[in-house]
Amino acid sequence: MSATTRRAYESVQEGIAAGELPAGSWLREPVVAARLGISRTPVREALRMLAAEGAVELVHNRGARVVRWSAEDIDEVYRLRGLLEGHGAALAARSATAEQVDHVRSCQRRYEEALREGPDSARSAACNDDFHAAVMTAAGSPRLAALLGTISSAPLVARALRQYGEDDRRRSVLQHRDILLALTRRDEDLAEAAMRSHILAARYAAVRVADDAGAS
Repeated sequence: MSATTRRAYESVQEGIAAGELPAGSWLREPVVAARLGISRTPVREALRMLAAEGAVELVHNRGARVVRWSAEDIDEVYRLRGLLEGHGAALAARSATAEQVDHVRSCQRRYEEALREGPDSARSAACNDDFHAAVMTAAGSPRLAALLGTISSAPLVARALRQYGEDDRRRSVLQHRDILLALTRRDEDLAEAAMRSHILAARYAAVRVADDAGAS
């Protein structure tokens, strides 16, 4: 990915996560390109990537539009994530190297530090992504990573994290620690159960986001 494509991708992704680009918003290539001071080509590439992730939809002859998620859509996505990431965590517990476990531990430490900055910290979403990505990398399954890429929406997850209350943040930290403990102890059953429980609990915050957007 080129630097300009990444810039366009991250700009749109952050706009969706922050609620600045609500569901149904049209993303016109010339407008996005002019706002970022880049050509339309990297914007087009970024929108295609976001469409592949399910964050936007490409409408023929009209452009790209931010996807509208129903509560049922979100529930299904998080249940599928629970199955896939749970399996990935079990694989990681079986085969992760010491260096990979240390990397997961480092990601968790940064996540907890970011959460202490406040619930609206953009850094907390990035650190959460890093934690999950580190666990899935340790799983060593390219097929699993590809499957997750087709059902996960990073803007949806990031926006859900911004809706976390104190209980949500405490639960998230404790569940991350359980996953890390499972990797450290090579406990595949605990790793799978902890990750699945973590994902399924997180879906309630994501559903709240959808409900709030529908009410606005």
